[in-house]
Formats: sequence, structure tokens, C-alpha cells
Amino acid sequence: MAQPNCSLMQPKPKLRQITCLLMLGALLFKADLINAGEAPREKLLLDSGWKFYLGDDWGTAENLMKAGISTGPADATFCDAAWRTVNLPHDWVVELPFDPHSDRSHGFKPVGPKFPENNAGWYRRIFTLSKSDQGRRLWLDFDGVYRDAIVFVNGYRIGRHESGYSSFRYDITDVANCGGENIVAVRVDASKFEGWFYEGAGIYRHVWLEKTSPLAIVPDGIFVYSQFTNNAPDGPVQIHIKTKLLDSQDHPADATVNYEIISPEGESIARLQQDAAVQPWLESEAKSIIIIPNPELWSPESPKLYRLVTTVASGGQWVDRQETEFGIRTFAFDPDRGFLLNGKPYVIKGTCNHQDAAGVGTALPDALQYFRIAKLKEMGDNAYRTSHNPPTPELLAACDRLGMLVMDENRLLGSSAENLDLLQELVRRDRNHASVFIWSIANEEHVQASPASARMAETMQRLIHRLDPTREVTSAVSLGDVFDGIDSVIDVRGWNYHLGTGTDDYHREHPAQPNLGTEQASTVTTRGIYANDADHGYVTAYDGKPLYGQAAENWWPFFAARPWLSGGFVWTGFDYRGEPTPYNWPCINSHFGILDTCGFPKDNFYYYQSWWSDQIVLHLLPHWNWPGKAGQEIEVRALSNCEAVELFLNGQSLGKKTMPKNSHLAWNVKYAPGVLSARGYNGGKLVAETKVETTGEPAAVQLTPDRSTINADGEDLSVVTVSVTDTNGRIVPTASRLIHFALNGPGKIIGVGNGDPSCHEPDVYLDQPATRSGKMDLWWLKKVSAAREHPEVAEKFNDTRWDLTDVSGESQALNQGESGVFRAHLFVSDKELALTNILVHFGTLKDAGWIYVNDKLAGESGASISPSFNVRKFLHPGVNTIAVLVKCNGLAGGISHGVSVELPAEPVRADWQRSTFNGLAQILVQSTGESGQIKLTASTDGFPPATLIIPTQPALSRLAAP
Repeated sequence: MAQPNCSLMQPKPKLRQITCLLMLGALLFKADLINAGEAPREKLLLDSGWKFYLGDDWGTAENLMKAGISTGPADATFCDAAWRTVNLPHDWVVELPFDPHSDRSHGFKPVGPKFPENNAGWYRRIFTLSKSDQGRRLWLDFDGVYRDAIVFVNGYRIGRHESGYSSFRYDITDVANCGGENIVAVRVDASKFEGWFYEGAGIYRHVWLEKTSPLAIVPDGIFVYSQFTNNAPDGPVQIHIKTKLLDSQDHPADATVNYEIISPEGESIARLQQDAAVQPWLESEAKSIIIIPNPELWSPESPKLYRLVTTVASGGQWVDRQETEFGIRTFAFDPDRGFLLNGKPYVIKGTCNHQDAAGVGTALPDALQYFRIAKLKEMGDNAYRTSHNPPTPELLAACDRLGMLVMDENRLLGSSAENLDLLQELVRRDRNHASVFIWSIANEEHVQASPASARMAETMQRLIHRLDPTREVTSAVSLGDVFDGIDSVIDVRGWNYHLGTGTDDYHREHPAQPNLGTEQASTVTTRGIYANDADHGYVTAYDGKPLYGQAAENWWPFFAARPWLSGGFVWTGFDYRGEPTPYNWPCINSHFGILDTCGFPKDNFYYYQSWWSDQIVLHLLPHWNWPGKAGQEIEVRALSNCEAVELFLNGQSLGKKTMPKNSHLAWNVKYAPGVLSARGYNGGKLVAETKVETTGEPAAVQLTPDRSTINADGEDLSVVTVSVTDTNGRIVPTASRLIHFALNGPGKIIGVGNGDPSCHEPDVYLDQPATRSGKMDLWWLKKVSAAREHPEVAEKFNDTRWDLTDVSGESQALNQGESGVFRAHLFVSDKELALTNILVHFGTLKDAGWIYVNDKLAGESGASISPSFNVRKFLHPGVNTIAVLVKCNGLAGGISHGVSVELPAEPVRADWQRSTFNGLAQILVQSTGESGQIKLTASTDGFPPATLIIPTQPALSRLAAP
């Protein structure tokens, strides 16, 4: 083996010296031999401008007899002009009304086995490819579709993917039309559930069009990880890089792989080069090592990210380029010391979370992912479990950049080829993320203690270790002192509940196995409610009085006293739709969250913030609006990490108490309106003050954005808090007011919420489309030969002597074997031509029909006997000619059951509204892509309207497919 060589950038004074080792054949970096220019990989967002239809009118639209002859919406000639236009991500279930007869665990939404009318939906989109794309490899990447997606491109069925949570991709090179339009159609079937919680339905994550050269890095083909000697993060670190290449050509290719590492400060600190020989239609892997003497470590407190820039050259030209973010850090689990991050004990203070949110269901814009992670970090949360499924990649990116450890969870236990393929795709996709610190293979499987589960777990764990040697594996197991099944083989024992002596017994009996609290608490509370109310579906916010699960003060002190448990994950960070424990209807979402579905904190938020964060915390509960309770005792609690807290009512001290660690303080206070206040002390010094006041009556609405300015990129988001206040601007903690919203400017409302677990108001309001339609009654017919071409379809052909025919009834004008041309005339004004769609609907057209408008072929009937056509682009002002050539193969045919023309009218705009719950509501405002000012107005009866201006600043949008 030749001696390794490396090429370093000339260091600036502040840069550290870098040593590079190149394994498997190193060469000097010869940048002068490679032509500069843009790398020919394009990743284009395919989120905008989809057409959507809810319904199962065409079945799967598959034609299993011949290729490329799909039916219904899968047919490339299908007219979808009457369908609704949507942008992705999109969840159609959140748009449905609540139904008390539907599945409670899925949030009482009418979807699933009993609601076939809502289970299937179709998406269609046109995208254009240039002639220069000929010869490239073309991919469609789906980050996630719920569920059972059948994908068609240009009428060809290219694949079916049943999982509702895993990403998938298809190579569409062979069926693509380079130099013209392409039609992608996706049928989504949500009739079967995968989970026991709200799952939504639709293309609820991003879709991408990716273009590469024939010689390129394979999908998810780069793996970069760091390795210290003895896993101790002192001194130099080895950066291991593995790159898989694929040569999609009929001849071998010589490639040069070039690497560049960019520091967290944006400085280029190292470059190196490696040659690779790639055989036709085979993968080849290049392996390299770079040594960095003094790396900057990633942690939740300091999320330092490096970038690896990988470029591939062949024949003197760049053929590929990819950037990969990664972090340098060490993970380990010690049976006695617990989890170690960067060589030191690090207590997991985490939350489990499902993927839905108020207003949008499962279709979260990227900015909302960042909003939610930031809310959890504000509480002191340092870890996130993706319960119970692979996450969207954008969530992991938010955790990488903001600083949040992630337990990345597989959906289902199993060692079948299909399940292992899904697991492999998950690990390959996510293993470069700095935030992912452990893999979870399953959650509370019914067979978790069986011998079969042990064998399956071993197989899955073995696969994970082969793909990723840097992380341990766990499974969220709901067993006590049991060393059977999964627990007997797994790297890290996961604990779902089962606190007590059995936990200690297990550790004593199996001292070599590390442990982790994979799911704990399940505390049920409702924001702003201080007494259980089964009729309305509310639970008291006082911790320690649960109708279900454990109190926060039960599980956390237990874990905090046992470092070997590594800390744990609370069930859950946010409330989520479905599982309305401990109630049923009218309750439609869970009470488990530390924050509600909007991200408004419940009181327990401040308990965890007190003992999980480094900031000084002092919080009082409950609120102090209790009309009719004067003189009655009310339990007042102080949630704080101050050493001592003194409570006051209207300026009079009610006593000073010492705060027990990981607990709270309480006083029984006879209610009197006014000011309830507290002071917190450390070392005898005043360090914090807080108060709650008896407010006046509701008098105004306030609008407060989480960000005062957003990017004009068509994706960015402002999360606006809606508050009902009194005349002094204080939030009225019991206020319930219906608020109406109006918006002007370069933005749109995409959802509303209020965190009320029993609210049945819509989260989404849709504009109601309006149309004008008219009948086309006058048709003339001439029977012709069976030839395909006929002059009778021409615009100016003289049809004055043709026979007038009735197309409105059931009778058919053509007999078996006959062909005929039907002609009609349509007058269109200049104003009507300004519309985007002018549709012609045929009641019945059989058997084969070709529709011409002013000499131009507008479409074919295909397999549909009731086709529709958007003829707008073929029309001109004045009189237009529509000619239909029909060939009858059956007993009788022609046009029957009427023909109509439909023109769009001004839609009825949605009246966006939401009631406040205990003084608060939320509205999600998204940029539409133009810079300017968004004006949001909130109004309610008897109050002056409130106005908020949100500037949208110029910003680069992500590259999108045309």
C-alpha cells in the first residue's frame, strides 16, 4: 500500500493544523486537472401546485395487462382541472369534521375501515424536464406518504410503498419525457391504521425531483462519522468517510472522489482526493480517513456542525457534488454511570412525541419543526424520541442545528426481508445526523418477551451495527424485572414505566447491561384547568393527582437518584390528536403533553424547567380568577428551583418555605381577589419574583408572533399567539371568545388551534370553489369511415348540412362498428379567456373518442366513459369549434347524457375563526413567496379589532421543479 498523501489548505493564522490520512489508495489533490463548474446534481422541491381529489372513484387505476396504459387519474391524459390545488406537505384528515362514531384513538376523525369515502385520495402534478436532462438519472424522492402509495409517472406504474412513515424513492429515468411535460400521479390509501394514535393521510412530507449524472453517489451513499482513541474525546479525532458510487452506464468508469471539510465557522480546513474504479451497473465504495487534532464537539448545549463537501469527477469533469452536515462527538452507555456524551455522564431529560400539531395535523412546515424543538429546549429538554416511527428528515435537521439528542425509532419489530429493508433505509438515511444518539427497534410489542422477539431483535440489531458501528440499540419495552425476549439480547435495556423495586432488582441481576428510561410518566393534565371535569373532557393541571399514569414528581426523582438509568423520556412533550385518555368523546386528543397541541405550556412545564434547566424558575399556580369562592381554601403551588420561596396575598406574607429537591411547595390559601405573588431566594438573597393577578373582564384581543419577520420564500412561518386581555393588557385565564381572522398581503393562514382537548372547531378552513356552468345542447353528427384522420374535425369545416343529433338523453347515435364526428360551437368572451380553466364535461362518451378544439387535439377519452377536458388553451375570442371523433366498438355508442361547459367563478373565501381556550389561541401564517407586509386582523364581538403586521423579507427559496 502506498504511503498516504494529503493536500491541506494554506492555513490562516487562526486555523488549526489538520493531518489527513487517505485509506485504500491516496493521491495528491490535483485541482488543476478538473474543470470548474456547477456539479450536475440537482435536488428540486416538488411541493407546490399539486392537484388533489378525495375519493376512490377509480380504484387503484392499475392496468396489469400492459405497461403504460393506466386508467383514471393515472392516465397521463386525465383532466384534473376541476380538482383542488394544494401545496405539500398536506394532510387531508385534519380537514375532515370530527365524528363521535369514528375511531377514538385516531382523534374521532372519519377515516379508516368504517369510512371508505374518506380513505383514498389522489394527487397529480405536471413537471417539466429539459432536453438537457436526457442521459441523466432521474429520481422521485418521497419523504413520507400516509399510507399505501401507488405512484405513476406518464401512465406507468413505477412502484407501491405501503409504509406510512418511511421515506422512499423511485428511479423514473426510463419513463421520463425529457424536453416536455411529465405527469406524476399518486394514489394514497389510508383505510388501514398502522398506529393507535392520530396518523393523518396524504403526502404529508416533502417530495423531491433529483437529477444526477450516470456516474453518481448512490442515494444515502455517504456515511461520515468520528472516532476517538478509546472513545475518549481528547486529542485528535479520526473522521471516517465512506462513499458509494454507482455507474449507470454500459462501460466502466474511472472516478476521482474529492473531499473538503468545512468547520463550524465556515472555514475550509482540509481537502483530499481518492481514485476509484467503478464497474458498469455496480456500486463501488471509497473509504477515507481524515485526522483533526482539536475538534469542536457537538452537544445540545453547543451544537457545532461541520460540513463534508464530496465531489466526484470523471473524464476531467465534475459529475456529482453533495454536502453532508455532521457533528463530532462520542456516545457511550456505562452500566453504572449511565449515558455518556463526549466522555462525561449526561442525563437524558427527554420527551416522546408524535408528529402532529395544531392547525396542520401531520403536515408540518419545516419552520414549525424548529418552533417545537425550541419550545422543548426552553423547558430544559435535551432529547427527543420519535414515537413510534421514523421521523421526517427536517425534524432531525432541526435537532442537529438547535441541539437536541434523538432516539430514532423504527416502526415495527420484525426480521422479514421487507421490514429489514425499511430498517436499512432508516439507518442509511439518518446515520449522519449529529443528534441521533441511539436507535430504537420497536415499542411495546405484544411479543416482546417471547423467544421469537429475541431472535428478531438480534437480527435487527446486527443489521444496525453493520450499517452504523457508532451507536447502540434499544427497544422501548413495557416489562418489569424480566430478562426474556428482547431484553435478553438488546444493547441497552429500555424501560417503559415499571418503576419500583423491580427496576433495582433487574440492575442488580444484570449489572453489565446499560439502561435507559425510554418512556415514563404519562401524566394527564389540561392547561388552565384545576378540577377534573369528565363532562367536558378536562383533567386537573395539579401534578400528583393523576387519573392515569404517574405524576412528574414520582418518576423524575426516582430516575434522578439512579444515574445508571441514564435519565428518560416523558410521555409526552406535546399533546397529540387521538388517545383521549382518560376520557372518550367529547375529548378528541391526549392530555399527556407537558405542552398542549399549540405549544402553550401547562403548569408541569415549569416543574421540569425547574429541575432540568440552568435558569432560575419561579412559577405559581393556579390562576387567581375565582369568582364566588371568596374565603374558600385553594391549593397554591410554587414550582421553582430556588432554595426557598415566600408566598404573599395582597402584600401579606403567607410564609416562607424551603424547596425540597425535585419537588414543589404548597400552601392552602383562602381566596380573596387581588395579587398572589412569590419571591424566590438562593443563599438568603432575593433572586426571583412572580405574581398572578385577578384580572378584569375580557376587553381586547392581542396578537403576538413568535418571530417579527419571516422569509419571503413561500415556506417560512409565523406562529401567532392570540390572547384575550382585560383593559390593563393582562391575559384573562378563563376567557373563551370566538375570534375571526382576516389576512391581506403576501401570506396565507394555514391552520388554527387553541389547545382545548375537547374543541370540535375546524383546524383548517377551505375556500369554497364556485363555478358557472351551461349545457351544450346543439350538436351535429356525420357518420364517417373508421379512419383515424378526418377533415371533418377542422375548425372551418362546413357542417351546415349535417344532421342535428340529441346528446342529452340515453340513446346512442352510433351502431356497432360505426364511427362519427360530432360538432358543436362555443362562444367565448375575452373576459372568460382570462380564466385558468374552461372545462367540457361529457356525460357519456363511448367507445373511443378524440376531442378537437379549433383543429387542435385536446385529448382522448381513454378508459373513462365520462371524460372531462380543460380546453382553455385551445380557445380564442368569439365562436370556437369542438369536434369529437367517436368510434363505436360495442353495440351502440356516441355522445349521450349531455355535455356541459364549466367556468370558474370567484370562490367563497373561508371565514377563518377560532375560540380561545383559557385565554389563548393560535394562528399559523405562512409566507407566499413575495416580500412585503402581511396584515393580520383579529376581531370579536364587542372588542376593537387587533392588527398585526408581519414583514416578509427577501430570501432565497429552495430550488423547485417547474
